[in-house]
Order: sequence, then C-alpha cells, then structure tokens
Amino acid sequence: MDATKARASSYVLRGRENNEEAPVYCAFSEKEKIRSVAVASMVTFLSPVSGSIYYPALQSLSQDLGVSINTIYLTITVYMIFQGFTPLLTGTLSDQNGRRPVFVACLIVYIGVNIGLCVQDSVLILFVLRCLQSVGSNGVSVVATATIADLITRAERRKYMAYGSLGFTFGPAVGPVLGSVLTQFLGWRSIFAFLAIVAATLLTLILAFLPETCRAMVGNGSVPAPWWNRSCLQWLRLSFQSGTIAEDRGTLVSPCHRPSLWDSIRITRQRSTGLLILASTTLSSGSTAILANIPALFEDHYRFNALQVGLCYLPDAIGALSAPWTVGTLADRNFRRCCRLAGITVARNQQTPQQLLSMPLEKARLQLMLPLVYVSAGVLTIYSWVMQMRVHVAGPLIPLFFLGNVISGARNSLAMLIIDIHAQRPATASASLAFFRSLAGAGVAAAMVPLIKAIGIAWTGTLVAATWLIVSPTIFTMHRYGHNWRRMDNSSKS
Repeated sequence: MDATKARASSYVLRGRENNEEAPVYCAFSEKEKIRSVAVASMVTFLSPVSGSIYYPALQSLSQDLGVSINTIYLTITVYMIFQGFTPLLTGTLSDQNGRRPVFVACLIVYIGVNIGLCVQDSVLILFVLRCLQSVGSNGVSVVATATIADLITRAERRKYMAYGSLGFTFGPAVGPVLGSVLTQFLGWRSIFAFLAIVAATLLTLILAFLPETCRAMVGNGSVPAPWWNRSCLQWLRLSFQSGTIAEDRGTLVSPCHRPSLWDSIRITRQRSTGLLILASTTLSSGSTAILANIPALFEDHYRFNALQVGLCYLPDAIGALSAPWTVGTLADRNFRRCCRLAGITVARNQQTPQQLLSMPLEKARLQLMLPLVYVSAGVLTIYSWVMQMRVHVAGPLIPLFFLGNVISGARNSLAMLIIDIHAQRPATASASLAFFRSLAGAGVAAAMVPLIKAIGIAWTGTLVAATWLIVSPTIFTMHRYGHNWRRMDNSSKS
C-alpha cells in the first residue's frame, strides 16, 4: 500500500518509500509545540470576543449614530454572514501557502479596521467595517486550529485541541463583561481601541515566536521555511547555530490538484464528512442560540444590568474551560484503548500512513459522543425549565456549567474527527465546519427570539434538546460504518 492509499484527502506524501523508517510526526521540540499551541489558542480568542464584546454597546451606538436599534442589530447579522464565508478563503490559502502569511495579513487588516471603527461616525461605514472586521478575526480561527493539527498526532490531538479551543470558549464569556465595563466607563469607541491593542499584541507574538507549521512547506518541521516566513526566534537561533540542519523532505505533502475556494464545500459530499458536519452544526447552533438569549432572559427574569448579565456567562465558560481535564482526558485514553484493541501501537510523536488508514478513528472519537449528546440534552432541558419557573438565579447557572462542559467536549470530538479524516488539509476541513456552523447559528439565533415569545423558554429549550436527540443516529451511523467508508474512499482514490 503506497502513501496515496493512506490519505483520505487530496494530498500525498512526497519522496518517501514504504520500506523506510517512519519519521517523527513533528520535529519541533516540546517547548516549541507548547508555545505554538499557546499562541494559536490566544488567536482563537479574537473571533468570539469580537462578536460578544459588541453587544453591550448596541444601545449607545444607536443613540450616537442616530439610527434605530434594529438597524444596529443588522450589523450583527452581516458580521455572522462574513463569519461563515471568510474561512473558506483563508483555510484553503493557508493549506497551500502557509499559516503565518495568513495570520499576519488578517491581523493587519483587523487592526486597521478597528482603528477605523473607533473613529467613524456613520452607520454605513459601520456596516462596511464590521464586514471587514469579521474577515480579519474569523479568517485566523481555522488557521489556528490547523496549526495545532500540524504539530500534534491523532493520539494526543484531542487534548491539545481542547486547549487550543480555550479562546473560543473564553471569548464569548468575557466579551460581554469587557464590553459592558468599557462602554460604561470609557464609551463604545474604547471597545474597538481595545480590540486593536489585543490584535497588535497577538501579531507581535506570531512574528516573534510562532514558526511556520504548514506541512506542505516545512513537512514535520525539519524543512526550513523560506527566509521571509521565519519567526524572529528562528532567525535568532540560526544566527548562533553552527552546522546544517538535517532536512527530511520526505515529510512534505503537496496537493494533487490546485486548491480551490470551493474545496471546503466539496468535502461535504463525502458521506462521513457530511454526517459529521450535520451533527456538529446541530449541536453548535443550538448551544449558540441558548447562550445568545442569556441577556434577554436574565434581564427580564432577574432584572440584571449589563455587567451582571455578562457575569452569567462565566459558569458556561468555566465548564468549557474544564473540558480538557474531563472529557479531553477520557477521550485520549479511549483513543489509545481502541488502538490497542485494534493491534496498533501508538508511538509518541509518530504517525505512519499505514496507521492513518488502519486506525479506528471513528470508533475512538465517537464512543463517548452519544453519552455526551444525551447528557447535554438532559442538562439543557433542566436549564430551560428552571429558567421558566424563575427560581433562584443559582438554578439556571448550575446547569449552564455542566452544559458548557459536556457540549464543549462533544463539539471538540466531532471537530477532531473531521480534521482526522482530512489530515493533510486541516484548515480546509475546519473552514467547511465553520461555514455551516456560522450560517446555521445565525439562522437559529434569529429564530429563537420569536420562538421563546411564542412558546416560552422551557419548551424552546426542550425543542432544541429534541433536535440533538434526533441527530444522534448520525453519530451512531458514523461509529458503526465510518471506518469502512474511509477505507473504501481510499481504495477508490488509489
């Protein structure tokens, strides 16, 4: 079996025969990997905080710009639309041309746009700049996810990716709190000044410490990146390093066809990918819609102000932040157990093409999924009904903690499996998932307000939980048949 048969994506391994000893998966040191994962995690903070920090300023923007609040709400809709489409471009570009150039370009755009938002006084300019802000912030999210996939093997990826998703979790929680504090004491313009400062700090960290990780350019990290695509730390090391670096060009990957903007859409035609995206989109859109309605519900039921409402996001955030130590640890142990039962030895920092095909990825990733989905549905139902009954505020906040923990674990497991299946183009796969999540989330969030008014939060939450249960058979189907489908797909491409 050659390397092509072991790839589910349209990428092949260059210059390595099957009888050669498998190289290490990542040539970077452990400190470099941890540092890179930390920087990538901080970058993922930018997209969710850019959206959530904006909410407390809606009323102030409406008054200062002299337009209705409904007009300002439209800027959120426009932001979410671009949030879905932007990763389609940046994901494909980063798989072909490297991660760092996309990071740098998007962050430069983002900094400039936020400076413009800080000084503008026109609602038309607000609309245009919010679109560009979405391009800058959301363009880097899928690239950050792909960076972690470049560095970490499948056996360890679940836990590391959970760490990498902390920014996604922390952003929505602290965004409303930061937005309310900044708006109350410094005005709404300070929000965009703050975001520009955060982005400039991230850009500095990327230029200084983050190496190029795209396997099409540097392989497992042993192939030097072009001179213009090296971090300051790499330049410093090369200045004091004597001798030559042992390059392993056999670890480079290259596309079998020219990458296209529509690659992220095309991959959904695969049975496995389509089912996984359906399940992940259903879970994500439901949880996003519930969280988006926290301000209205807590303001109405408990008469909370903007700052108090922002603090109500913390239980969900703390639950999600603890997921790497709960769900993540269990998932990694289960992965090794499934590989051991399949007779596969999982070596640290090694991952051969034969292992890629023979690993029971679907079973290893999805065995914990069904219990997580069922627990999530139950917890959401409890949250909805205690909110409807207007019990003490601790009543809904406690379920929010557990919901954040289990739903975050479920979503991360699905995202990891999608990246595993498309191992050689992780940014493209992540972009596809982000595209459908964003569009579905925008639609469901818009429908939640009239639905809650019509049937109440209790039955609305129950309905969302029911959709999670309805979609659960797709997870069982993937668990049962996914591995065979992947082998068949590889055979047809050979």
